[in-house]
Amino acid sequence: MGARFCARCGTNARAGSKFCAECGEPLAGAPAGDGRWRLTAAGMTVLGLFLSAGLAIWTLILLPARTRPVGGPRAAQTPAAEASRELPQGHPNVPIALPAEVKTFVADLAAKAKEKPDDAETWAKLGQVEYRAAQLDPAYYADALGAFEHVLARDPKQPDALRGAANVHYDREEHKEAIPLFERYLALRPDDPSARTDLGTMYLYAGDAARAIETYKAVIQRTPSFVQAHYNLAVTYHQQGDDAGALGELRSARNVATEDAVRGQIDEMIARLSGDKAGGGSSPFQTAVEHAFRNHPIVGPKIVRFEWSGPAAGRVLVENFPMEAMPAAVREKFTTHMGDELRTAQSANHIDGPVRVEIADASSGTVMATVTP
Repeated sequence: MGARFCARCGTNARAGSKFCAECGEPLAGAPAGDGRWRLTAAGMTVLGLFLSAGLAIWTLILLPARTRPVGGPRAAQTPAAEASRELPQGHPNVPIALPAEVKTFVADLAAKAKEKPDDAETWAKLGQVEYRAAQLDPAYYADALGAFEHVLARDPKQPDALRGAANVHYDREEHKEAIPLFERYLALRPDDPSARTDLGTMYLYAGDAARAIETYKAVIQRTPSFVQAHYNLAVTYHQQGDDAGALGELRSARNVATEDAVRGQIDEMIARLSGDKAGGGSSPFQTAVEHAFRNHPIVGPKIVRFEWSGPAAGRVLVENFPMEAMPAAVREKFTTHMGDELRTAQSANHIDGPVRVEIADASSGTVMATVTP
């Protein structure tokens, strides 16, 4: 009997197990892939757990929290004065090298799938694995889409393949391709609030704000506790110039949010829109730095708040982000990238003198890293 994987979190199930040891999902007959594996969850390399049980460090750092209803607001990030268009929080714009074990696993699974062209289950699994890999290395997006399309060519109503292909187009901001796939998927699984919210975001990207608003409202009516729909609706209202409506939805989102990091992000957005932030709000440099940190796929979802002690000196407080457990190469790449972001913000805003941002644990206050240009 072949290995079984949890349909929710991807854990390799032990022989005889009826429930996933990681997230508690029933294993027998569980539908695969009905959740989004977003960078905004609490990290990216759940892929590591799914692909190789030996990647314990990656799993420790990046496994999504199963208690969070959404992986953080998806349609847009905190509005910034200089931003002409909000991008999805956690947008995969920072490639990270895949561990060798992961590449080997993907290649082996692809080889097995090619040996069984009519095995929809194997091809759907391959698509999910390649999709997760693409969130680290975008080069895998084409392979993931090819795997999902392979399944759909044989079964046009296979829901996991429909959702997977829609996810790929969503992440690549290809709204014209994503919209019909989400619509076909939702015809089969109408009660999926995450997929319907993503469909609303694709309507928004396509320029149909009215339909996006209608879709977000439909999600909220069905699932009032779905934070992502409230948040995305708030962003859409803000884009339409309705900050009163945006603030109302943000407060609704905060009331139903269960994670401190999500509530902290919402609080900052409320403060920015209402003008209540001390000192009249962040400077353009500080706004650019906050934008860069929040948009990073690893650290962004774990941010609780920013504290600025000076025009170019501050601290970003994070939760559940054990940098000391990071592989050295990953830590170095992360800090180097954030240093480059600081340099870009410094140059763009003509900041003279030293620039310094500490990354600290929100609970203990321990400084885990200091980033400089």
